Amino acid sequence: MINKSDRESIKSVIGHPYASLIQKELIDSNEFNKVGAPYSKGHITNVMNGEKHKIIEAAIYRVVKKCLKIQKKRRFLINKKNADVTAISKL
Repeated sequence: MINKSDRESIKSVIGHPYASLIQKELIDSNEFNKVGAPYSKGHITNVMNGEKHKIIEAAIYRVVKKCLKIQKKRRFLINKKNADVTAISKL
């Protein structure tokens, strides 16, 4: 179950339109509800607000992990670019 502090941390990593990202992750992982339809954004939002659901919670944490990986790569590239600019300016 996702509590309030987890929810705030997750939102700070994923961003506000989180339901679409999580829904896409569920579809890409071939995880659907009991009638074979994609989980609704409303259901995803309910899980983010504390409802228990193992499949959706796992997808949320996978999306968080992917977003953190992207942010790490982005910071690396920005730092690399800044280092290159600094080296060039010293010439």
